[in-house]
Amino acid sequence: MLQQNTTKRIGYWLLHLHQLFDAATARALAGENLSRRQWQVLHAISIGLHTVADIDVAFAPFLAVDRARSYRAVVEEFNARGWTVVNGGTIALTEAGEAAHTRAEALVNSHAATSLAGISEDEFLAANDVLARIARNMENK
Repeated sequence: MLQQNTTKRIGYWLLHLHQLFDAATARALAGENLSRRQWQVLHAISIGLHTVADIDVAFAPFLAVDRARSYRAVVEEFNARGWTVVNGGTIALTEAGEAAHTRAEALVNSHAATSLAGISEDEFLAANDVLARIARNMENK
């Protein structure tokens, strides 16, 4: 039996980590006026997700948690900040958006270094792999 007789099983740790990541990332990005989700959308645009539909698919589990139908409003806010432009449904970062991403990424990387202290890259990748396999097992039920 993989699970011990405890109330703090994998579901507990996943939810607890999710809450901690949201709060800690919000604190780390407060000076940039970004939430964790806004950061994720900004980063997604920077690495090649160029439509709202692509962003929504990539972050579908977060849509459910956020009780949202789409992250279109986040992209519209970035447009209002001058960080993105949308042309024919294709989203691109502006120079100001690229600068905002660079600033935010430095903060997130610093936060990650603290959060992941004492965890090797191999351990991190192994944990990610295990979680992905559990998810696949549950999706296939």
